[in-house]
Amino acid sequence: MDVFLLKCDTLVVFHGGGTDQNPGCLEQYCNRPGESILDYTAAEARKLLTFNHLYDEFGCGPERIIAKKELGLAYVPTLREVMIRLRDETNMFLKLELKGPGTAEPVVALVEELGMVDRCHFSSFNHARIRRVRELRPERGEDGQHVYKTGALFAKDLPDDFVQLALDAGASEIHLRYDTCTPERISDIHKNGMNSMCWFRGPRGMRQDCTEEYLDVGNEDPSMYRLVMATGVRSMCINRPDVLLALVGKRHETLEA
Repeated sequence: MDVFLLKCDTLVVFHGGGTDQNPGCLEQYCNRPGESILDYTAAEARKLLTFNHLYDEFGCGPERIIAKKELGLAYVPTLREVMIRLRDETNMFLKLELKGPGTAEPVVALVEELGMVDRCHFSSFNHARIRRVRELRPERGEDGQHVYKTGALFAKDLPDDFVQLALDAGASEIHLRYDTCTPERISDIHKNGMNSMCWFRGPRGMRQDCTEEYLDVGNEDPSMYRLVMATGVRSMCINRPDVLLALVGKRHETLEA
């Protein structure tokens, strides 16, 4: 989940457009050109922002957005609301991406307040933010591993020294874009005592990749997932969990047989 700290000092969960250097753009997500989620308070965002149901980056589809809007359930939630619900109603682990400025300290404080340190990981493309988490919370467990898990995110232009950059930021995980994963890179991550995750682009980006670059596999179909899994990566951030769950289930059935 992408996390922003709004001008009212409230943390919200929101993705938005723009770049990682200038995130939170509302033009396509909410039909508000030139505006950012950072221009709003949490109350204003909930009351004034309406999701663009025709924007195809929303994987749930327009019908679901319209139906939720009619029920008053299509809004930008606070991080507190989301975390309490997931804490009390699920056993999920949460990846909290520190998307906007000033997020490290208040996100750590909220995770601690809600008693979810063992279920939350902190990540960012801006490695100064996860470095700040490590400065705040350097504790290690009896196994020598960091108690507060942090992930260094990398984009497509992966630097040769990405492992060292992550180590310098105190990361406990490295998150690579799916098409930069190789067995050698994943092995290097693990040899340096860190966990690995790959992230897939949003629905629009994946459609572009599969029609322009990777023509030998389908758009997040079993063949694509098998290729990425073969690198040895330990977790995956994907758009089609149903496909991956079915694939993993078949693998388990084969192993049991």
